[in-house]
Amino acid sequence: MLLKIAWRNIWRNRSRSLIIIIAIILGLWAGVFITGFSWGMYETRIQKLITGELSHLQMHNEKFNEEILAKHILPDKNKYLDVLKHDKNVNSFSERLVVNAMMASSRSSLGIKLSGVDPEQEKLTTRLNEKLKSGEYLDISAKTPILISQKTAEKLKLGLRKKLVLTFQDKNGEIVSASFRIAGIFRSGNLQYDEANAFVRKSDLDTLLKTQGEIQEIAVLLNSDKDLAEVQEKLKAISPKVSVQNWREMDPLMEYAIDSFDQTMQILIFIIMIALAFGIINTMLMAIMDRVREIGMLMAIGLNKTKLFTMIMLETLMLSAIGAPLGMFLAWLTIFITHKTGIELKSMETGLEAMGFSSTVYPVAQSDQYWKIGIMVLVISVFSAIFPVYKAIKLDPAKAIRKI
Repeated sequence: MLLKIAWRNIWRNRSRSLIIIIAIILGLWAGVFITGFSWGMYETRIQKLITGELSHLQMHNEKFNEEILAKHILPDKNKYLDVLKHDKNVNSFSERLVVNAMMASSRSSLGIKLSGVDPEQEKLTTRLNEKLKSGEYLDISAKTPILISQKTAEKLKLGLRKKLVLTFQDKNGEIVSASFRIAGIFRSGNLQYDEANAFVRKSDLDTLLKTQGEIQEIAVLLNSDKDLAEVQEKLKAISPKVSVQNWREMDPLMEYAIDSFDQTMQILIFIIMIALAFGIINTMLMAIMDRVREIGMLMAIGLNKTKLFTMIMLETLMLSAIGAPLGMFLAWLTIFITHKTGIELKSMETGLEAMGFSSTVYPVAQSDQYWKIGIMVLVISVFSAIFPVYKAIKLDPAKAIRKI
């Protein structure tokens, strides 16, 4: 009986009930979609960070992170390579020589992190070849080719096939200068990364550094991030002289940004829920004020406070039960469609690239987010009904019946 009465009561004033239902739908849709949009932006950044920049894991001499010098070669290189070649969780890996260098043209100069890579390994690990905007990749037969970023080319005012001079320290600490010819110009979508990096063939850099086939870095790309801890522990056990870091440890700012983002989204959802709560309180108070005589009559003929409490609570829950699923379904549908098509932010492309984010966002919502928000709506609805219910059960039946 109470269910029937509660259902009929919410439709006695259709306009008021529809307004609060639409408010619930739009509030939940906005909250879930904004969260999905932001998560999509961060997931794209993380994916780019792993597959195009740092990889899942990197190994260095324990002194390498303190100072990037050619003499800090990776000890027990062959042991690591043997493990990586036979581990089913490893997708690919890249052996590198890395040195800080001064890059100079006839017009300008700048500091750069110079990486000597195996063209085929790097192609599989970071897809460096796919980032080329013009020119050719390092697997050409030309002598001492180099890949620089579009940003670096603009700063040095150089184009394809132009020469530039690199100066750095070799393994013995002696200053070495060598000329390279620009074979290709790349753009990764992360301006900070582009400004800091240039790439040459490992074989060319090995001769100049006098490292005799040794390496300073191995970047490892795994099949899944879920295997990260297992593979990292396995590699750490090989030698205490080698630092094995995952992408979170190499880029702590990104880890901090993810944690901060999670907290920000929780605050955003909380604000939306508070706004929703005030909407429900306002609607239910108006409904009770319109029905003072009716409530007084029901109390006079024997409707006790428990049943009155249950009836009004059911009305509140029914409004939320209609709006919440529709709002979450609309959000899911919007995220599903935009995840396939992507959302282009061309007008913000430069600013986003400066922070390492892509200008194309593919929204994504975590599966547990829907039921968490559903529970929050249920809790908010119950608490929002408490004040209107309190006002109703405090009515004096004798006075309420005579109210005009």
